[in-house]
Amino acid sequence: MSSSSYYTLIPALPALPARMDQLKELPISILQLEKRLGMLDAADQRQLALALRLFQRERDGDEELSDRDEVQHWQQELAQIQDHTLKQLLEQHLIWRTLIAAQRYRLAGQSEGNGFQGFGDLVWLIRRHWQESDFSLAGRFPWLVEAQSMLKKGQSSELEQQLLVWFWQQLRELEQCNPFSFTAVAAYRLRWSIAEYRLRWQGEQAQEQFSRLVTSALAGFKQDETLHSVTEAG
Repeated sequence: MSSSSYYTLIPALPALPARMDQLKELPISILQLEKRLGMLDAADQRQLALALRLFQRERDGDEELSDRDEVQHWQQELAQIQDHTLKQLLEQHLIWRTLIAAQRYRLAGQSEGNGFQGFGDLVWLIRRHWQESDFSLAGRFPWLVEAQSMLKKGQSSELEQQLLVWFWQQLRELEQCNPFSFTAVAAYRLRWSIAEYRLRWQGEQAQEQFSRLVTSALAGFKQDETLHSVTEAG
């Protein structure tokens, strides 16, 4: 796609907030977004589809794959990403997913790391330092100790939200540093996917809280009703 075409497409993408905590609603629907992204040529659309698939937390069709096979798919798909800066960020994303997966396996009872399968050049360190909460990598990933604590407390959703804040910031930097380019378009589309996921998660949390309040209120009502019946009987 010619660079001049990005000067037409990018202004047509309504701005997402600078910070994820400023997000209130999606600035554009998925149908409108996909229609505007239809301006991309076939090569760019293939690249964007690959980036989205690598970034997705729920990958349809991967449920039956072994960990080894899934990592091989990641490697094959990542090798097809031609944009260097986007590729680096996706690599970082997959490494972080690998670290979290290793912590989950360890908490689930996997006593040694020799058979652990993951993405990136840190897998041998994860296996070697399996018994350490941070895999001896806290200097590079200072969030690992806190992540382990959150997983132990069952706060996996909250941990994921914290990680998404980091990726949101990184993607926005890509947009800002690479204006009117495919990199900016891809970064925007990935941020939109985070925004949609974040708002859906908040909606589910709100519904769960509402359900708990209703259950609590009904329990209180039943107790009052029982007490009233006992009083009348007395």
